[in-house]
Amino acid sequence: MRWGILSAGRIARRFANALAHSSTEQIVAIAARDADRAAAFASEFGISRAYGDYAALLNDPEVEAVYNALPNSLHAQWSIAALQAGKHVLCEKPMATSLADGLAMVAAAQANRRLLMEAFMYRFHPQTITVQQLLADGVIGEVKQVRGSFAFLLDDATNIRLNAELGGGALYDIGCYPLSYARMAFGVCPQQATAFVAGETVDLSVSGLLRFAADHGAVVTCSFQNAWNQRVEIIGDAGWIHLDRPFNPTPDLATTVTVARGRRHVLVETLTIPPADQFRLEAEGFAALANSTVPIPSVGAMPLTESLDNLATMEALLTSAVTASHTVIHKPTITPEWPVGMSLVH
Repeated sequence: MRWGILSAGRIARRFANALAHSSTEQIVAIAARDADRAAAFASEFGISRAYGDYAALLNDPEVEAVYNALPNSLHAQWSIAALQAGKHVLCEKPMATSLADGLAMVAAAQANRRLLMEAFMYRFHPQTITVQQLLADGVIGEVKQVRGSFAFLLDDATNIRLNAELGGGALYDIGCYPLSYARMAFGVCPQQATAFVAGETVDLSVSGLLRFAADHGAVVTCSFQNAWNQRVEIIGDAGWIHLDRPFNPTPDLATTVTVARGRRHVLVETLTIPPADQFRLEAEGFAALANSTVPIPSVGAMPLTESLDNLATMEALLTSAVTASHTVIHKPTITPEWPVGMSLVH
């Protein structure tokens, strides 16, 4: 598939590096607000066309899919514009900064018969697919609890993540990862959210409790104020699964999934997952979905139903932090459940 990238920032650079090693995906255009920066990016990665404004890239007939790596506050605006221009859209997380914007993006995808997906790259890593298979096979029984965390120390006051106008904050930037993992593990939207937040201009640390059912819950934490860490633990009534680096494994290093089986006499096993570049796998998987060469939904795909559930949950967490109360989550509904797929792409 021929790609155009919106933004010449850090995550766009990571995506371009990954696609340089793909035999099927090609970047043909890059756009940035600064034309010189776009030109430098294009020169570095051998991209044939560089644009100084986003609309010009969307008007490029060679571009089939757009990778939206713009600041969070611009995800909805430019993803909708790309969909209306007839492009498939892989949009960086969070898909939007409000549920209303997320629903508008889904409506644009449906109206223009194009694939829209939130770019949770970890979903395409073999480590995550292994976990999904373990859960589907019932290896740990019924999922009862999920604990997830993601944190690093952010001490640069000029960092875009601290800019409220651009959709900054720890929850949107990194808290969405453990939240999405919990949603994936339970397979349903949580019913209620309670949160404690530190930070004034933006949330710097968030501790959230999610209630999925009477005896089904998740604890998700994220922070710009703590030492680097990321973990996920999924606990069932017949075992548990533990991951030390679930969200952005180093592409040239193997990862491990620790699995404990048994209700009383626990057998612990460590599964070694070969190295993989999840950004390349994400792009190639997205292209296969857009071209209808794999089933939808498929393992690795990030369904829009989950993206909308996550947006509703993040809104509830932030509301809870302000009101100091439990917040009921009203699950958004879209029809069909997978709104853009084989029947709608072509």
